[in-house]
Amino acid sequence: MTNTRHHADLTQLRAVSHPTRIRIMNMMEPGKACTVGDIAERIGESAGTISYHLRQLAKAGLVEQVPSPDGDARKSYWQASTPKLIVNADGDTDQASVEALAQSASTAATEARLRYYRAESSLPEPWRHSLDSMSIIRLTDAEFSQMQQELLAVADKWINTVGDRHTEGDGSEQVMVALSAFRYLV
Repeated sequence: MTNTRHHADLTQLRAVSHPTRIRIMNMMEPGKACTVGDIAERIGESAGTISYHLRQLAKAGLVEQVPSPDGDARKSYWQASTPKLIVNADGDTDQASVEALAQSASTAATEARLRYYRAESSLPEPWRHSLDSMSIIRLTDAEFSQMQQELLAVADKWINTVGDRHTEGDGSEQVMVALSAFRYLV
């Protein structure tokens, strides 16, 4: 299998630190062009707003404008220029970028959850079930580290192994997997 992942650099990390840009990146794939209008309609934003965010993503090398397949220059087509993006903060990432990405990712996940709940009753039966769980537990630092490793191993199996087998049109649907584990501060 070809490498379908790309680790974000600091410029790309900053570029995706906006909920709308996260949504745009989640719907775009390399080699599959879509118009600004298509994106705006799916996301529920104006074409001008989408164009602005696409230009910001393009500056970071995450998307690219491509020629119209039908030659109609009035339509602006874009596609992802990188495979699935992995963003993670490491020692080289500045704190402001980490915080901006964390806020945007949290907002994007909350908005996605709300869109799901609003549409849940209209979805086919198998898709009317979600998993939402939140617990505050007491752990030692070693137990916390072990729990993180185990949760990431389970998520990695589904995200990087099973999920990579599917493409649009094969009967699969996008599923958001959001894991959070952090020291709870009152």
